[in-house]
Amino acid sequence: MTQTADPQPRVPAPLDEIKIGGMGASRRRVEDNRFIRGKGNYFDDVVLPGMLHMEVLRSPMAHARIKSIDASKAWEIPGVRLVLTGEALATRNLGWMPTLSYDTQAVLATDKVRFQGQEVAAVIADDPYIAKDAVTAIQVEYEPLPPIVNPEQAMAPDAPIIRDDKLGQSDNVVFDWEVGDKTGTEEAFSEADVVSRVKLHYPRSHPSPLEACGAIADYDRATGKLTVYLTTQAPHIVRAAVALIAELPEHQIRIISPDLGGGFGNKVPVYPSYVVAIVASILTERPVKWVEDRTGNLISTGFGRDVYLDGQVAMRKDGRILAVKMNTLSDHGAFFGDAQPSKFKIGLMHSAFAAYDIPYAHLAARGVYTTKAPAVSPTDAPSGSPRRCSSRSG
Repeated sequence: MTQTADPQPRVPAPLDEIKIGGMGASRRRVEDNRFIRGKGNYFDDVVLPGMLHMEVLRSPMAHARIKSIDASKAWEIPGVRLVLTGEALATRNLGWMPTLSYDTQAVLATDKVRFQGQEVAAVIADDPYIAKDAVTAIQVEYEPLPPIVNPEQAMAPDAPIIRDDKLGQSDNVVFDWEVGDKTGTEEAFSEADVVSRVKLHYPRSHPSPLEACGAIADYDRATGKLTVYLTTQAPHIVRAAVALIAELPEHQIRIISPDLGGGFGNKVPVYPSYVVAIVASILTERPVKWVEDRTGNLISTGFGRDVYLDGQVAMRKDGRILAVKMNTLSDHGAFFGDAQPSKFKIGLMHSAFAAYDIPYAHLAARGVYTTKAPAVSPTDAPSGSPRRCSSRSG
């Protein structure tokens, strides 16, 4: 058989004609269509038959002993189905819940409040307006305690112990951590031609998503199954936490995370109001909906940063880095709820030792409790680790 040459040899088509996208290529957005037509499915779009509504009473004080809570007037308001306090939850062993960093956090305050905006009581009623009115009828008597608003105050010798609920907690320190070759680092600094030092405060910031937090808990006693519609960025973590708190097996719990109106890390933690809504649904055997208002979101949900940094670099005159020292002091608020619960407590500082030839380093970090809302991420996710270093956790 005789083969003839192709009169027009095939030439590979340019990538932009093949429509293969790569770095820098323009991509058509595929998710916009239903949103611009008003067809999004957000949390507040969910309405279940027989649904009740929950409102939360928050503390106006940053640090105070709770002397008494009188909810009798709230119970008398027509349409109120349930009033929950920390004491009521404690009788069911639900006064405290775990955080993502293996700490504990009050669901509803029992002994005292530890930050302004902390959840103190909740009302479940036929509609949200009745619930809001009933919350204002709850009378709480507080005994003010000194607030602590920064790490310096927290570490003062005469500072009040914020987490006096924890056995053996004799100060306000959450953790002490260090990693690196301290001896080698000090020797390198002694041989340096130049030492550069910087002290910075990375201030506390709030993600402030357009949509605040919310939950609809629907417990079916007949099947023993719990369905929760939740504004969460971490449904699997929430399911595990709920299983521990509600004492339900994970396969009986379904967490549904619909379209979110922003999150930015603010919707990763398990918030006390999620737990209260679940308990309320179990007790009332009705779906219970809680929608956070803007004030509640700003004063009580997960913050980021609030870290004080003291960094030093030892260098030769030719610009070569010999060693690095870094000390950080992070404000974690009243409960240690960091959503990045690894052993690395100094965050992205680790990246420097994966990208640059730095012979010696010593990094140290301390976290402290203050009377602020819990921080969700004072330290960012680590990347890499210091060369020639060994770790020791405190």
